[in-house]
Amino acid sequence: MSMPTPSNHRLPQPPPVPPRKTPEAVPPPPLSETTSVIERLKAARPKTPVPSDDRDATSTTATVAAPSDAPVTAPTPSSPPAGGTSDSGPTGRPGQERQDQERQDQGADATPSKAREEELKAARAEKLRTASSAASSWAAQSGKRTAQWTASASRSAAANVRSWPLDVVRRILVTVVVLGSLAGTAWATGLFGGTEVWTSELFRTDLSLLSPHRYALAIWALIGLGLVGYVVHQWLPGESNSPRHRRLGWVVMAAVLLNFGLALMISAGLYLESLILHGVLLVLLLFSLRWLNRWPAATSTEGSLVDVPLGLFLGWTGFTALSHCAAVLSLNGFSWLWDDDFRWALVGLGIVVVIGSVVCSTDRGRIAVALAVVWGIGWIVVERIIGQPQSLLIAGTAALAAFLLLITSGSRRHRVDHSYRRALRRRQTANLPPLNLDDEDDDDDFYDEYPGRFGRPDDRR
Repeated sequence: MSMPTPSNHRLPQPPPVPPRKTPEAVPPPPLSETTSVIERLKAARPKTPVPSDDRDATSTTATVAAPSDAPVTAPTPSSPPAGGTSDSGPTGRPGQERQDQERQDQGADATPSKAREEELKAARAEKLRTASSAASSWAAQSGKRTAQWTASASRSAAANVRSWPLDVVRRILVTVVVLGSLAGTAWATGLFGGTEVWTSELFRTDLSLLSPHRYALAIWALIGLGLVGYVVHQWLPGESNSPRHRRLGWVVMAAVLLNFGLALMISAGLYLESLILHGVLLVLLLFSLRWLNRWPAATSTEGSLVDVPLGLFLGWTGFTALSHCAAVLSLNGFSWLWDDDFRWALVGLGIVVVIGSVVCSTDRGRIAVALAVVWGIGWIVVERIIGQPQSLLIAGTAALAAFLLLITSGSRRHRVDHSYRRALRRRQTANLPPLNLDDEDDDDDFYDEYPGRFGRPDDRR
């Protein structure tokens, strides 16, 4: 077995000790088959090398464990230092010298150990600084790359959106805004649950003489369905670049958004603010009528899906402006010039008849506008007959106002259609020569070319 390397320090040789007579060493018993494997491994295991710091502490334990009945012998070192003996001799050094030597060894090894620890700490700190700086640099570079990628993606998306045709963007916005506003209005009015708007104090039937029955609000189902039809019509292939839709699309979006805000205000009890917003909505819808008159409907389908819904929306907004104004004034106890509600009701109906007649007299006659107003006035008539406050005079006046609106819009359409038929007849007969009653023979040959339309002279007789 190899022995640990002796220390380089020279120690004084111990005084010679006279040899003692030791009993004869009894050889260990031979390993039998019953000896455990662990004991055989322990006997054959070489001694592990000892660190340099513990050389002096382990040099004195160089003997190999032997059986309890065998004498302890000190093996001879393989390479003892010149001029001296090994530190692990059979006899120990004096106690004082041994302690002094250990103190010297500890003092000699203390300084290198502390320096090594400081070097390790400095190396660890340097590694931490390097790692933190690398992480900071990576984070900065990653953030910069992310910002650059986000900016480039935003620019690409914006450039992609800008490359879309404006008509496509408008149609998409009209679809989203109209459908979303209709759903929001239905939610605000309590159609999907919650407080129902028709239970509000503003819709009390006994609040004023111009308050209609609550069944009048059923017209909103027809208006909403018509607005959905308008959204569908604008997506037709032939309507992609229509100047009519280019103007009407933005107005319709603003109108449905204002109507949604109006429903929210009424639900929240902001009646005076809702009246102001109602006036803004009415002005906006009157402005849309200008575009409807400037670009008339080209087909009957366009008239049914565009003119009719917007006409109903305009007519109903005009009527509710009258009834809401009367309700708000009654709630606030407003009285000006006179306190008679009957006179104020007559003034309101007169204003509706005058403004409604002007609006219904535009273009070919706005029948849809007149029908929406007449619908609301009809429920005023019903409420004043069977409801409270009861007023047969107001019911008769309201019925007369509805009749005047229908007559005005119907007569306007009759006059326009009659003028159209006369213009078409003049255009068809513009190339025909005038009739010469003196010389019928010359004209017979010409009119014979049109037997289906004019017939022969003999047949005309």
